[in-house]
Order: sequence, then C-alpha cells, then structure tokens
Amino acid sequence: MITKDGRTDMRDHIINTYTKAKVGTGGDSTNPNASDLDSPVGAEITGITVQSSGESSIDFKITVNGTGYVGHTIKEIGIFNSSNNMLVRVNYDGIGPLTSSDQIEFVITVEVD
Repeated sequence: MITKDGRTDMRDHIINTYTKAKVGTGGDSTNPNASDLDSPVGAEITGITVQSSGESSIDFKITVNGTGYVGHTIKEIGIFNSSNNMLVRVNYDGIGPLTSSDQIEFVITVEVD
C-alpha cells in the first residue's frame, strides 16, 4: 500500500519530470518493457499541460498540430521525461492521415495508487 503522502510525492514527481510527448504510427504492442513508441514520427512535443486532477491523479493535455505530421495516421502517443524514459504509452484507433490544418488534443489521465 502506498500512503497518502507517498502518493502525493509520486504525483508531484511525475508532474515535474514527465513534460514531453511523442506520437507514433505503430500502436500494436503492449509490451511493458518498451522504451519508445513502435514507429515514432515527427518532433517531440514539449509544452504539454500537466496538472493534478486529484490526490493521486495527473492529467496530461497534449496538442498535436498536423503541420508536423502531414500524411501520417497517428495510432499511439507516449509521455516521456527529458532523458527519453517513457512513463506511459497509449494505443488507439488511427487518426488520419493528417493534413497541415488538423489539430488534435489528447488528454491522458494517470492514476498513482
């Protein structure tokens, strides 16, 4: 069992450490040992919004602008720290192919229990 104070410390560490995201075209692996996306595309996404949504919840808000991913179908997104260590990877049905005018917003909630 993680204590209430321990959850708060872990939540705050994640909020302050995992501040970038990547998108990819893979999306077929659920390997917990993965260290990157299957097929990352485009540049790293920085400036994501990370905030607490409760005692043990964190919301990551990520906006993807189509200009960096024209012609790609996005099927996965991952959240990383500055050393490229991946915290979480989310697979979903493909979005795309993207055009330069597309803008997609993702919200990923991470629970620290």
